[in-house]
Amino acid sequence: MKIINRQITIKTQQFLEFIDLTEMVELMVKRTKISDGQALIYSRHTTVAVRINEQESGLFGDFRDLVARLIPREIYYRHNDLGIRTENLSCAVGASDCLNGHSHCLHLLMGTSETVPIVNGQLMLGRYQRIFMVELDVARQRQILIQIMGK
Repeated sequence: MKIINRQITIKTQQFLEFIDLTEMVELMVKRTKISDGQALIYSRHTTVAVRINEQESGLFGDFRDLVARLIPREIYYRHNDLGIRTENLSCAVGASDCLNGHSHCLHLLMGTSETVPIVNGQLMLGRYQRIFMVELDVARQRQILIQIMGK
């Protein structure tokens, strides 16, 4: 069995940005010459999700509206209360990138990775399925690990 790991860096632009990784992953699978196995697409962040869904602007708008209703930014989050929060403070006190409790809560609902089977050298995505990286916080550099395994 072969295992190939590639880390990619992507600069996001905004909250709830959907970045389609499908063609990049397909090209990586093709280059590995793995016929049967799986591709793991994994976010190395607690405020970036990896999801499979369809590429449709109405769906993205609907999702943004749903997030605004379920996990509004303007309510109280203990994570944002720097008077009580003592863990994982790598930013300056009061910096906006620390005040992202809504982003972490959203990530808990969305997830960190997707795994797609590879059969006959092809990703087994459905007709409308695409692989997305979803920015759940502010624009910044993000790392995604793509691990392709198989024979």
